[in-house]
Amino acid sequence: MSVRTVMWRVAALGTVLCAGAGSAWGASGGLVLTGTSAKDRGMGGAGMAIARDAVAAINNPAATVVVGDQLTIGLTILYQAADLEVSGAGAGPFPLEPGRSDNKERFFEVPFASATHRIDERWAVGISAYGLFGLGVAFPGHPRSNCPFGMPSGPLCGGESTLDTSALFVTPTIAYRLSPALSVGVSPALVYSRFKAKGFTALAPASVDPANIGDNGIDEAFGYAAKIGIHYEGEDVAIGLTYQTEANMERYERYGGLLPEGGNFDLPAILALGIAYDPVADVTLAADVQGVFYADVPVLGNRFVNPLVPGNPMLGSDGGAGFGWKDQWILHLGAEHRVSESLALRAGYAYATKLYGGRDALLNAMAPAIMRHNVAAGFSQALFDDVTLDVGITYALPLSQDGFNPLSPDQRISSTHGIVEGAVAINYAW
Repeated sequence: MSVRTVMWRVAALGTVLCAGAGSAWGASGGLVLTGTSAKDRGMGGAGMAIARDAVAAINNPAATVVVGDQLTIGLTILYQAADLEVSGAGAGPFPLEPGRSDNKERFFEVPFASATHRIDERWAVGISAYGLFGLGVAFPGHPRSNCPFGMPSGPLCGGESTLDTSALFVTPTIAYRLSPALSVGVSPALVYSRFKAKGFTALAPASVDPANIGDNGIDEAFGYAAKIGIHYEGEDVAIGLTYQTEANMERYERYGGLLPEGGNFDLPAILALGIAYDPVADVTLAADVQGVFYADVPVLGNRFVNPLVPGNPMLGSDGGAGFGWKDQWILHLGAEHRVSESLALRAGYAYATKLYGGRDALLNAMAPAIMRHNVAAGFSQALFDDVTLDVGITYALPLSQDGFNPLSPDQRISSTHGIVEGAVAINYAW
């Protein structure tokens, strides 16, 4: 059996392992992870224009023809913590408990695998499996003194409140070299997603489907998307441009009374542009700009509308309450210094624009995704002639966002969220 056959079988195994990963994860800006690979994370997510390993097929399908025959398998571990602070007694129909509630500290694992193969000087193919979107929070069911209905515990009077969502992409890739410096590529994607909500049952009177508003376990959905890319590889400059379509997903029927449009939770489209420049032989500077179009997805983009007011859309209906997220733009900056043929050091920074305003603070307090500043560091160490170990860590600086409770306007809400992402990967080139 040839080495190539063995490595492609290992890639298939990595895909299966990724498909079996069921946990949700936190994100470093809305739902989108800071980067896919350990190299990306070490540079603050900047990697769109850099084609050095098989993860290039994930970042930009057009770069697949540049990297040749490679396999990358890795794992990201995320740690997250959040807290919610409420001031004001609560004079409206659904107050929150005044005081502070700490989110349970949680760890999530996100595996990824990608393999690429150059057919000839113009054509290349690849296969990848990776997590891209995710969110996971859980607030304990502390006793409450002011629940208007439901259980006398938990942030929303439904006991412990949990909100988890995750998505896995499995993408074959094909790329074609138009000229020695310019290539194009496309990656159709099969998408598998999961969603779980707990502790929302007290809101059942405001839902079009009270039986499917929460506490129904994990629901699953399949869908599809596609990514197209262009890659330019010059002597000292590389440029990458990609667009990933919105993922059209099946409805989460178990949560059709909570999510707008009867459980519709498509995943947003993403546009990204990256540039990498080598000012000297052993240094690369990179910058990416990424746009995530949350506003086009009802569950994410719909503004909060009080479902308890007669005439307003109820939870689960068309136009029902969502998170009120705006389209987000993220700037990734990174630097790599190749100290020797076997060692490379990396550092980076990422900045994300604000996701939502004060009037949408209630639902976002249950799923804080407010990080805006991330710092990163990482390295690569050659283990053998063709095998490299990559390590990258991203730290999302803790940030608080204030708003008010639209169901008890005298109450002010402050959410704080912090995340650490660490990734390790092994890359094999042959």
